Amino acid sequence: MQKKRPEPSPDLGRESAESRRRFLKGLGLGLLYTAFGAPLASCGASLSARPATNAFGSARSRANTIFAEIEALARTRVKGPPIGPPNVPDGLLGIDFETYRTLGFRYDRSLFRDTENYIELQLFHQGHYYGRKVAIHLHRTDGTREELRFDPTLFNYEGSFRDLPVEELGYAGLRLHAPINRGDYHDEFLVFLGASYFRAIGKGHIYGLSGRCYCIDTGLDKPEEFPEITALHLVRPAPNETTAYIVAEVRSERSEGAFLFEITPGEETVLEIEGVIFLRSEVGSLGLAPLTSMYLFGEERPGRFSDHRPEIHDSDGLFLHSAEGERIFRRLRNPRKTTLSAFRLDHPRGFGLLQRDRSPMSYLDHHDVYERRPSGYVEPIEGFGRGSVRLLEFSTELESDDNITAFFVPDEVTPETRVKYRVRFLSGEPLKEAGFRVARFRRGLPKRNFKPIVDGTQLVIIDWEGGALRGADEYEPIVSAEGASVEDVRLIPVPELGALRMEFIVRFDGEAPAELRAFIRHGEGAYSETFSYLLEPGFEDWRDEPDAG
Repeated sequence: MQKKRPEPSPDLGRESAESRRRFLKGLGLGLLYTAFGAPLASCGASLSARPATNAFGSARSRANTIFAEIEALARTRVKGPPIGPPNVPDGLLGIDFETYRTLGFRYDRSLFRDTENYIELQLFHQGHYYGRKVAIHLHRTDGTREELRFDPTLFNYEGSFRDLPVEELGYAGLRLHAPINRGDYHDEFLVFLGASYFRAIGKGHIYGLSGRCYCIDTGLDKPEEFPEITALHLVRPAPNETTAYIVAEVRSERSEGAFLFEITPGEETVLEIEGVIFLRSEVGSLGLAPLTSMYLFGEERPGRFSDHRPEIHDSDGLFLHSAEGERIFRRLRNPRKTTLSAFRLDHPRGFGLLQRDRSPMSYLDHHDVYERRPSGYVEPIEGFGRGSVRLLEFSTELESDDNITAFFVPDEVTPETRVKYRVRFLSGEPLKEAGFRVARFRRGLPKRNFKPIVDGTQLVIIDWEGGALRGADEYEPIVSAEGASVEDVRLIPVPELGALRMEFIVRFDGEAPAELRAFIRHGEGAYSETFSYLLEPGFEDWRDEPDAG
């Protein structure tokens, strides 16, 4: 497929994650709902000193050794003072994102290109919001290592940037490239940049949602604490290796952490993650495996904010898979007020933020192509016991704001927390089909004789796909609403869409939102996932109430 190739990291620091970070760090949220004993030594090597190919042992065994060292370092650090604030060099502080993008890495200088590696490495310059200097270490499987000195010849400099004090500069993060879309070009598939954020994509994707190592006090009525990656340790991949290994040192005021990433790019890019978190003082909540995304509006309120596009979102739903096997699809919202919702999910099989709608016609956006944003799905392995998945949604009018975060919160927070899990960045469904799933969701005013009924009620329409389309009388719609009553529930086969449509009216008990749940029963059991939504009275974009005439 011929297409114009975007610049590396086309919307990477889209101010999303960092603007959310600044917003939450300065505010308490009004809720609506409910380390090795000594530091690693720097070898002082320049980038021109290319490491040899791996010749001793495996990259995985070397990564395990590094992880054990960084875990020991974190264990020591937590007994001492916390990390200080980052120091952005003069000339880079406060520059806007478009200016920051001019400090791009020179593609022809990608590390490991000289050995024709499957995986190549590029680095990020300090600047914009990315003030923290992140130490980058390269490790060989023979046990040797080097810290990369800052090399200004790797970057494009224009105008006043040519006078920057090179001796004060460092790297802000890294990104990995591999030929995941075609054999003759190394596409960017993974980024570590800003706080403890990482982003990954698979074949055919462009960047959307992000992951983080962990989060502290997210969504509470106090400022959030953002752990930061201060060093990244990459095991130098051999030319034919298709998996990368990175160990991250993570630090914050009340925590120290070590995280090991095994990264395999492809049709879907998979990150196998092992982490340990040490706390030096009490926290309100500890969020594990957080995912962050953007939801501006969708098919329930198309064209909101006078936008010409029908939908704008990186993700459209939170998917939960319980230990008992129930599958729940919680449609995302851009609420009027910040909302924190909690879903009891002991020993979860999985959870994630999905971009389920893959039709270009849903977005009509040839530039941002939201249909190509990946879904992110977490599969817990160890450390996810009794607890809940929390969903934070805050109001925004900008698609540059990441206003959605989902994370697991254990019931009991101890001074040491260990986790193992997998994060999949994919296009399709994370699980095999098991009956009907939610395909579309809309809401609006009910009508009578072609006229809208303005009495506080709302019409809700859910299209279900994936199950066998039999007669509607073979299925039973099950709908409940906490804080409202439900009326006129019915199922309608829509064969031209391959869908079974559920319609019902919601009548609110008062001014509070209603918690909706719906599924399709066949025989004695459920034949669908469970639809979930927090429905607010009224409509967010009403200027004047329609005439009830």
